[in-house]
Amino acid sequence: MNHVERIANRIGLIYYHRPLMYGGSGEGVELLLHTYHALIAEFDGREDEFRSIYEKALDDENCGSANFANRYSLDHPGASEQEIAQYSVVQWRKISERMGVPIPHEEMKREFGEQPS
Repeated sequence: MNHVERIANRIGLIYYHRPLMYGGSGEGVELLLHTYHALIAEFDGREDEFRSIYEKALDDENCGSANFANRYSLDHPGASEQEIAQYSVVQWRKISERMGVPIPHEEMKREFGEQPS
C-alpha cells in the first residue's frame, strides 16, 4: 500500500466509522480531512487542483472565510459536535469524489455497514 492509499484509508475510516473518534470535535474532523486531502494533493503534484476544488466547495456552501465546520457552527449555534462533524464529512466526501481519492468504499461498507458516519 502506497502513501496515497494509506491516507485514503484514513479518510475512509473518518467517513465510515465515528468521525469524532478520530477528530475529537467537529473542527478536529474538519482539520484532519483538510490535512489528509492536502497531503494527497501534494504527493500527486495536484496542489492547485485541490485548492480550486476546495475553494469551489466552500463557495458552493457560502462559507465566506470560514471552513465547513465553522460555517455550520455559525449557522447552527446549538449544533452538537456530531452534527458539525457530519456536515463536514458530507462536504469532504464531495471533495474526495471530485479529486478521485481512492477511498476503499466497498471495504469500508463491508466493515462498518452501508451508511457512512
